[in-house]
Amino acid sequence: MSAPSSGTRTFHMIEAVADRLEGAPRQLRRRWSDEFKAQVVTEALEPGASVSAIARRIGIHPSQLVAWRRDARAELHCPSRPQVARLW
Repeated sequence: MSAPSSGTRTFHMIEAVADRLEGAPRQLRRRWSDEFKAQVVTEALEPGASVSAIARRIGIHPSQLVAWRRDARAELHCPSRPQVARLW
């Protein structure tokens, strides 16, 4: 059994401040060039290519590569600017 409590409890307030850790990147989001995305998407569209393996190799989540691939396919089927051949 536990000892009887005197009824007085002590609480400590902890303040958490979101701040950049030393050595952390200055940007929260990485920016990938259109050329880099096009190169990676081209590789991911090759028969037998593994999206997971490609994403792991370049350091992104597979869902990001799937989204780039989906965007590229949508742009090819319905280009926003027909005079310029672009993936993005």
